[in-house]
Amino acid sequence: MDISSAHQDREEAERLSTAVGVLADFLSRQPLTQALASLEYRLEGADGMNVIRVAEDGHVVPELLASALTVRESLGRINDLIHACGILLVLPHILKDEERITVRPSLGAGNDPSRPYDLETDQRIAEFKLARWRGADAMRKRQTFKDLVMLAADTSGRQADLFVIGPEPRRFLTTSTSTAAWALDRAPGALRTFTTVFGTPSMSVAQFTATHAAQVQITDLRSLLPASVAALLQ
Repeated sequence: MDISSAHQDREEAERLSTAVGVLADFLSRQPLTQALASLEYRLEGADGMNVIRVAEDGHVVPELLASALTVRESLGRINDLIHACGILLVLPHILKDEERITVRPSLGAGNDPSRPYDLETDQRIAEFKLARWRGADAMRKRQTFKDLVMLAADTSGRQADLFVIGPEPRRFLTTSTSTAAWALDRAPGALRTFTTVFGTPSMSVAQFTATHAAQVQITDLRSLLPASVAALLQ
């Protein structure tokens, strides 16, 4: 790295640090949901001059927006970082003696065609889902079922693991009456795999989980992550 690049990196780091500080100061005043609700309440019936006063009283200034944009731009791939950290912290607890990683892991969220699973070893294949479900989780349901299908379709004989956060993913997979066709309607590749390996996708998610995917182990990552992290995921 040349001097100019190093200087630029330092400037970017300082800019991000400043932006994070501005956001932290704003959020320390009151929870974001409460702050937004207060602003909404005060804006009802306001004219232009009132809006200015509401924004000033709520500490909504140009620096706050600029800081939020800076943080979003710099930390746009925070989900990839969460995914990578989760896998790395869990791996020592799940790898058996003499078990070796055989394919470069997919630490970022999502897989490329050359690496169909987050983790492949000489003894297992695994997918990691580190998102907490909060109620409106249709996309997460689809993504989790897709991963389950791809794990169940593997014919290598290796152990298949699906690691999730909380009880909701397992509950969905084991009780949902939604059809496999619905769950895979945004994943044409996985749907083709399903019809080729398992037949018609008219069966329910729960039926598939209980039969074709019965060998896939579904594990709550909170039992494997450090206590300090698991406590944040309750």
